[in-house]
Amino acid sequence: MKFKDLHPPILELAPGQTFHRVQLTRARKTSVRINGLLLAPTGLQAGRFCLPSEATAYLADSEHTALYESIFRRDVHSRSLDDLARKSLVTFATKGRLRLADVRALAEPYPVLQAQRIAITQGFAQECRAQQLDGIVYASAQHPLHACVALFESGMAQVKKVSSLPLVKPGSRQLLTCVTDAARRSGIPLVDFADMES
Repeated sequence: MKFKDLHPPILELAPGQTFHRVQLTRARKTSVRINGLLLAPTGLQAGRFCLPSEATAYLADSEHTALYESIFRRDVHSRSLDDLARKSLVTFATKGRLRLADVRALAEPYPVLQAQRIAITQGFAQECRAQQLDGIVYASAQHPLHACVALFESGMAQVKKVSSLPLVKPGSRQLLTCVTDAARRSGIPLVDFADMES
């Protein structure tokens, strides 16, 4: 699947766009930190559009999409409150223009764009980077009719952190309203291991 074969339209996003992401509240020693983004170490290539030599950040068009993509995925059977308590919902705004390959309309004719065959999509991401693009906008595999973006380092340079809210209020078991709603809508139970031990 080559860039020249797909020939995706190039979307130019103006500044002031809002995106959301679930990430660790506290960085690990190995975390890559860019403009408020806490990312996995470069080179792990665990995500669909990860590059081998620079970090890739995944963000979503809504709070719910970010939660479905990261926490309440279709293949998940339950989630622990302890895991949620280590994460935050972070909102970012673009401060500069972004040039993105738009593959949203290609998800239907090319199911590989949403498949687990990530070597193919990672190769496509490398071609997008070679085209001097800032990232890729793609259809969410977890939240129909919604979109996500994968930003390369040039794209991450154009975002700023606006807010960060812990998924679980510190010192309590109180969840953010959108987390409760996403858990209910996804049908994924939340498990409190502290209750199981007592």
